[in-house]
Amino acid sequence: MFESRGRIMTDNNRRQADIPAGASPIPKMPGTAPGLYCPIGDKVIYAVPGVPYEMREMMEHFILPNLQERSGERTVIRSRVLRTWGNSESGLAEVLADSIDQLDKIGSPTLAFLASGIEGIKVRITAKANEEAAAFDILAKEETLLRELLGDIVFGVDDETIETVVLDKLRAKNMTLTVGESLTGGVMSSRLSSVDPEMNIFKGAIISDGPPRGRIGMDRAIYAARHAHEIYGTDVSVAAVAPDPSESQPRGTVYLGIIIGHKEFSDKVALPGDRNRLRNYAVISLMNFCRKLLS
Repeated sequence: MFESRGRIMTDNNRRQADIPAGASPIPKMPGTAPGLYCPIGDKVIYAVPGVPYEMREMMEHFILPNLQERSGERTVIRSRVLRTWGNSESGLAEVLADSIDQLDKIGSPTLAFLASGIEGIKVRITAKANEEAAAFDILAKEETLLRELLGDIVFGVDDETIETVVLDKLRAKNMTLTVGESLTGGVMSSRLSSVDPEMNIFKGAIISDGPPRGRIGMDRAIYAARHAHEIYGTDVSVAAVAPDPSESQPRGTVYLGIIIGHKEFSDKVALPGDRNRLRNYAVISLMNFCRKLLS
């Protein structure tokens, strides 16, 4: 690994290859950090790295199958994640309170919530069954129920991000996209280009200090979106901007502007957090607004 990357193996890396007496390395090692399988009497200690990606690989491909084999029981555990935007974690819990109470009595599936910033608020469904097909059947039924309760705040499933969902919708309609960025400072362009590296759908962005002084309200966002639209000539242009300094808007106010063809759409949202969080929340709010308009 080190030779192929043109790097020198340090003493710290060499120590990572040390294995305690009686232990074995966990065979799935996506990085340099080792995982160890340590039998002690009739018990086992699994030592795994703290890096989430490396730990997850070892858990999924070695530890869980090994535990299942040692238990002598056939139990399949599968999860599905619904990604949402438009309600808080506590708001989701309130909407799903009756379902959670009912599931607590049954025991499977279970629901868990995870606020994930620009990735949205995730609702994880976990099902346990004797067979994989049965577990997936439980997940499918619960997903259908949750979608009915949550409505269009669900924007994706599992690894789908808001930008991949929007780009897929644009691709299906044979449409292209540009972005006007000031408040978001290139965050949106970075995320879009990372999932469309050849820029087949996302054609570029205008990153500036924002609309001219004097433009106020949601017209500021429309101006920024129109500016990108005129320069790139794409089917869709989007922008998220802060209020003009002359406006008496509360901290966290963000204007969203979208142009689709010859139609203009705008909205105003109130977002929490410091500058960095505000940028991230503005990106997902704008992309989610675009998703709804394209649906």
